[in-house]
Amino acid sequence: MQAYYEIETDIPKNHQLHLLLPDDIPAGKAKVAIIYELIPTGNGADHALKTFLEKYQTEALDIDTAIFDESRKTVVERDFKL
Repeated sequence: MQAYYEIETDIPKNHQLHLLLPDDIPAGKAKVAIIYELIPTGNGADHALKTFLEKYQTEALDIDTAIFDESRKTVVERDFKL
């Protein structure tokens, strides 16, 4: 059986935490998980791009690629049917 204990703290600049657990938690093996908030860095362009892409993402994309192939031909190829 597993039990759960949670405590909030601030992470100091030296990145070291010292925990004093309640006496009712027995000595022995334990798992420690650190859950923290990500702080956006930079100018937020990466977040803006991700938001934009997620907004226009589609699950099933059916595109007629022939229209793209025609538009990529050079003027000479298109006008003289090379």
